[in-house]
Amino acid sequence: MPFSDPNFTVINPDPTVDDCLKSMRLRDYLMVGGITAGSWAYGYIGGKPVRTSTAGTAAALGLTFASFLILQDTRGRFMGYNENAREVKKYGAHPTAQPPKYPPQDMRFPTATGHVSDTVRPPLDWKNH
Repeated sequence: MPFSDPNFTVINPDPTVDDCLKSMRLRDYLMVGGITAGSWAYGYIGGKPVRTSTAGTAAALGLTFASFLILQDTRGRFMGYNENAREVKKYGAHPTAQPPKYPPQDMRFPTATGHVSDTVRPPLDWKNH
C-alpha cells in the first residue's frame, strides 16, 4: 500500500485475508473468472503440442494472479485507499478513523495535493544549516 494518507474512510487499518474474501464485490468475482478464463484461452492457443496441459497451467497462473489482484483491491478498500462507500455502509468506520483529509474529487480533473504526511516525511529543518 502507498505511504500516503488514505483519501477515503478507514474501515479496518489491518484487514485479514478472511475479511478481504468476505467483502468481495460482484466485480471482483467477475474479474477472477475473466482473468482465469482469459489465461486458459491464452494457454490453449499458445500450447500447440500439449494444449490442455498448457491451458490448465496457464489457468492456474491466472487464478493466482487474479487472487492477488482481488486481495490487493479489497485491502485497499478496507484501508481507505480505494472507493469504499459500500463497505462503510456495511461494516462501518473504524472507531479511531480520521475523516478523509481531502474530499474525493472527480478523477478526470485531478489536483496536486502532496499526499505524504509529516509522519512519513517530516519537513526540513533549516535552522541547523
